[in-house]
Amino acid sequence: MSVFRVSVFHCLFFLGVACAGPKPGAPAPEFKLPRLLDHGEAGLKDYSGSVVVLDFWASWCAPCAKTLPRLSRVGAGRPGLAVLALSIDEDKDKALDFLGRKEKTNPSLTNLHDRKRAVAEAYDLGGMPSLVIVDRKGVVRYRHDGYTEADMKSIEAEIAAVMGGT
Repeated sequence: MSVFRVSVFHCLFFLGVACAGPKPGAPAPEFKLPRLLDHGEAGLKDYSGSVVVLDFWASWCAPCAKTLPRLSRVGAGRPGLAVLALSIDEDKDKALDFLGRKEKTNPSLTNLHDRKRAVAEAYDLGGMPSLVIVDRKGVVRYRHDGYTEADMKSIEAEIAAVMGGT
């Protein structure tokens, strides 16, 4: 993503322009990405039958440092919930440094690397961090861009609702 694209991306977010990605009720775009912390790949289909939270983050995103630990706690010990943390950093070392520096390497998160930002573009993010909840049938149920503490409470409530109150 060029500097211009990043600037336009942030301007659109702060101006409140709605994103054109999959809206709630639409099928979630499929993807397969390399894992950040180990070998192999993971994609949406690998979690078929589970509720999936897609959390898009970047090393330069200060609010992302707050969302990752919260989401790891939400995902811990909840069967049927998968939290996929997708770094959009072009430089893998920056993403790894961010994870290590912020101690966000948690087994309840699956950290993936969207280096080319193809998945981020498919979901047409409206800001950073961005979050999408996908139900057990692969349908987008909720989208959220940005972060505040109040947002996290709403996000946790949405996750519980999509999971059926579990």
